[in-house]
Amino acid sequence: MKQLHKRMTTEEVVQVLEKYLSQEVEMAICLRLLKIERRQFYKLLNKYRGSPSEFSISYERKKAPRRIDEKAEKVLRKELEKEKWLIENKDTPIRAYNYSYIQQLLLEKQGIKISLPTIIDRAKKMIITCQSPRRKATTAKSSRTMLVS
Repeated sequence: MKQLHKRMTTEEVVQVLEKYLSQEVEMAICLRLLKIERRQFYKLLNKYRGSPSEFSISYERKKAPRRIDEKAEKVLRKELEKEKWLIENKDTPIRAYNYSYIQQLLLEKQGIKISLPTIIDRAKKMIITCQSPRRKATTAKSSRTMLVS
């Protein structure tokens, strides 16, 4: 269900609250009209009673969701590129990304907190993810085994 500020205008909500306060309409009808629960209704009512002239149900985000700042983005890219170099280097035993390690490293050394899905998503978007040739060979072998079985 959409949120109240997306379904109704402030004026419509004020009309319902005014009718309730003047006892023209029962609470049950108000709840059905607004499509909200009792608790939220009382919050709106108290907010309206506090300052009717300033009452508004409009909502604006304080910051954009699912965003990390440019500094964190640059540091993350740098760490992912280091990890890619290690994977591609045949002298190292590393064959896959260790996203948890990158997350821990960013938090401890830079103080940057980034969720694991965000790190994985950024790696895919930056086209940094790769699989070593050895890993591809084992994956292909296991899929052939599944087909035969």
